[in-house]
Amino acid sequence: MRLTLLFTLFACAIQAQQLTDFNQIIAPLDSPAVDFKEYLVQLAWINSPEGRIAAEEVLNAKDRNSNTKKEWMRDIQATFNLNEGNLRQQNNASGNVFFPRYNFGATLNVFNILSQKDKNSIAKRDILIAEQKVNQRKYAIRAETLTRYAFFNMANSVLLSRRQVEQDTKSALVLIEQQYRSDEKSFDDFTTASSSFYQAQEARIRQENEVLQAQIRLEEIIGLMWVQVVHPKKN
Repeated sequence: MRLTLLFTLFACAIQAQQLTDFNQIIAPLDSPAVDFKEYLVQLAWINSPEGRIAAEEVLNAKDRNSNTKKEWMRDIQATFNLNEGNLRQQNNASGNVFFPRYNFGATLNVFNILSQKDKNSIAKRDILIAEQKVNQRKYAIRAETLTRYAFFNMANSVLLSRRQVEQDTKSALVLIEQQYRSDEKSFDDFTTASSSFYQAQEARIRQENEVLQAQIRLEEIIGLMWVQVVHPKKN
């Protein structure tokens, strides 16, 4: 008995931990982001066509649900006929009265009416499915935005290192060139220093291209050029 109770409590605790607050996945647009990364995630969500499509799908599902609730009225058809004899009663010398004076009839689609409850349930589930698709897009957009921003930061950090190496090899080349001219260094020393400098220069140029590509990928998902991003903590 005690073991069963402990297992139940543990299962409840696990289930509680698994609940996701999607306002933490992407902060509501009317609240400020806690840091620059979350600000980029907000931008990506605001400007994401897929996010907008998912949100519109929720609205469509709600409208379909509203219409579904009214479908049972579509399957009711009523007829009304006034007896022609009563219309001519005033001209009838015998004074006969035709009964019934009018006819009323209604037809019902029993199957559709009986299945209306199931239709309503399906329409509600469609709303939940559409809402979960929105949440799914939030997961994807958050992960992709943070991943691209991480690559962008890493590329910039590597570029700083490449520039420092280039500067160091250039300083070394200038010094060795002076020493070579004064016969303090050999030609091999000079060519080795030159080769190191040009390799460092090429590495810096390649890294600048990596930064540019990382920036383009980041701009693609946030929907803005990097120079348009306005935030106090922008790097």
